[in-house]
Amino acid sequence: MTLFFVIGVIGIVVVLLSILLGDVVDSMLDLDMLGGDLFSLASIAAFLGAFGFGGVISLAILNVTWIAVIVGIIAGILAAWGAAAFTGWLKRSEAHSTFKSNSMVGATARVITDIPAGGFGEVRILGSGQSRKRAARSDVPIAAGTEVWVSAIVSPTAVEVTPSRSLPDIPDGA
Repeated sequence: MTLFFVIGVIGIVVVLLSILLGDVVDSMLDLDMLGGDLFSLASIAAFLGAFGFGGVISLAILNVTWIAVIVGIIAGILAAWGAAAFTGWLKRSEAHSTFKSNSMVGATARVITDIPAGGFGEVRILGSGQSRKRAARSDVPIAAGTEVWVSAIVSPTAVEVTPSRSLPDIPDGA
């Protein structure tokens, strides 16, 4: 029973690691090469946790080790499949609803915190039916309330902006 319990606890520790350091641990283990979400950190953690605690429950009820192993394997496979399915669903829904960085270039925004020349302020960017706040920098000072356009992505949380009045005139049909 102790072995099953230890395996279940290892599963919980792996879940906690994936929550706290998910991308770091995933990149260190390079589980993507195994194909899809079935061998993701979440599905491995789900398998270990369900295998361990399924075995503990089975041993507590029947006290037969080989049945506990079978129950643990079945519970682990079901949990890993559920975790893979849930992870896949989350990724698909994220792809449809996220505010992608590359879609922000060229978008209009409104300055909500003054942007000093060469420094950072804040803007609210409207795009894809969503509104996002980002840190923003500019070569020229821009006052709050000014309409700007996003000229570049600096980082996942910061953009470079240019005042809308300085946009070049583009003839119709160009």
